Amino acid sequence: HIQELAKAIDAARISEEMLHYLDMCARFHKYSPQNVWLIMMSRHDVTWVAGFHKWRSMGRYVKKGEKGIAILAPLMFRVDPDDTDNKSTELGGFKVVYVFDVSQTDGEPLPEPPEWKSPEKNVVLNRKLTEFAISHNIVVLEKEQPGEVQGRSLKGAVEIDPSAGTKTLVHEIGHELLHNEGSPKLQVNIRELEAESVAYVVCKHFGMDGLASPNYIALHGATAEMIMAHLERIRNTAAQIIKALET
Repeated sequence: HIQELAKAIDAARISEEMLHYLDMCARFHKYSPQNVWLIMMSRHDVTWVAGFHKWRSMGRYVKKGEKGIAILAPLMFRVDPDDTDNKSTELGGFKVVYVFDVSQTDGEPLPEPPEWKSPEKNVVLNRKLTEFAISHNIVVLEKEQPGEVQGRSLKGAVEIDPSAGTKTLVHEIGHELLHNEGSPKLQVNIRELEAESVAYVVCKHFGMDGLASPNYIALHGATAEMIMAHLERIRNTAAQIIKALET
């Protein structure tokens, strides 16, 4: 199942839908934590923000009368104004600029992200997974999650959205087993790769099809090569869960 997943990830990464979506993601500015805070304080329902001219470059236009969200942009100055060959700059302060949420614009539709959720539920597996989690001192809570979030790993507990499928429960349990306090520190995309790969292998073993794991992993920037590099951790954790569910 792991080899099958690796091939599917590469296929997902080069699909026209995926490339179109990732290209759109690349065109949006990455905002600092301070500016994210300013944005959230101004509007709690923001989904995607950009400046007036950025929206125009994407074929969208700010609606008449819309009020911009104030953020801070750095003011950079040349270290030596007389030295035209030296392009070194330093921060000289900040200025207020304005961005707008997509809901404040009209125009060309933005591409939807490729489907990454796997809503299928197996009641029997869910019960056994919960029992397995409890035996490993992991509390399983069903709780509505914000936005598009399906579940969370909380170091000793997992929260699962009522709409989430069995794969999400395996995914979050995988995080608990693989990424606890004594585990090696890994980048976010690798942690997601490992947990999602474990979920895929376990669910496929029990006959669940139509899993969107390849898209989920590709959206986190992972590759087939990364899966193979973490193969042993993925395989061992999946085997641990499968063995427990079959006994």
